[in-house]
Amino acid sequence: MTRKPYSTDLTDEQWDIIAPLLPEPRTRGRRPTVDLRRVLDGIFYQAKNGCVWADLPRDLPHDSTVYAYFERWRDDGTLAAIYEALHRRWRKKVGRNENPSAGAVDSRSVQAAPEATERGKDPNKKVVGRKQHLCVDTEGLPMAVCVTVASANDKKAAYELIDAAAARSPRLAKLWADGAYVSEPLATHAADKGISFEVVTQPKGPFEPIARRWVVERTFAWLKRYRRLVLDFERLAETVVAFIYVALTRLLLNRLAPHS
Repeated sequence: MTRKPYSTDLTDEQWDIIAPLLPEPRTRGRRPTVDLRRVLDGIFYQAKNGCVWADLPRDLPHDSTVYAYFERWRDDGTLAAIYEALHRRWRKKVGRNENPSAGAVDSRSVQAAPEATERGKDPNKKVVGRKQHLCVDTEGLPMAVCVTVASANDKKAAYELIDAAAARSPRLAKLWADGAYVSEPLATHAADKGISFEVVTQPKGPFEPIARRWVVERTFAWLKRYRRLVLDFERLAETVVAFIYVALTRLLLNRLAPHS
């Protein structure tokens, strides 16, 4: 009986794109026999559907195998590196320089389960959990990601985002943010890296999307399509970061090689 593919399965063209970005097989010991394409299918399925690992469909590799690869690629930076390579490739495809020159910073708080090693309460959103911080380019694709407790100050996390984004893109010269990031020391820190940090506030009257800043809000909307990221069931913040990269990798693959 022919297996019906899941919506998150890699197509042949998408596999050809991502396969060269995977680590070389280990040369010592017995060579692995697992199909890495199917392992990736399992990771993408998990990100999109948000089930517990043990409930992965039985026609995917065993859940312990999929999780073992996810954990290894999370810890050795493979998942982040794959996203980074696809991000550069996408920008070049649409005629942009692979190193962004401008972007936006923002965060969102997500409720976390008690399993999380660290949680905090966002006093504004009344959410107990973690906060996802993004620095995105003008296409809405992250140049830097970090995850903190929800009680963390946005300005404090922005230092890490700015440092990571500046290292990612030497051309970065402009960042926009909302009123939560008003800080002369933060603006000075950005300026020291050659970045103009501009705070754009919501004008009085009916709500409307703010120029330049709306792209990061759209990115958070993209992430909400992945159920693993709607609520935070992860023990480690590093796992949340990894799933953000997985979700965005899936998005970029769909752009680079759309389903026919």
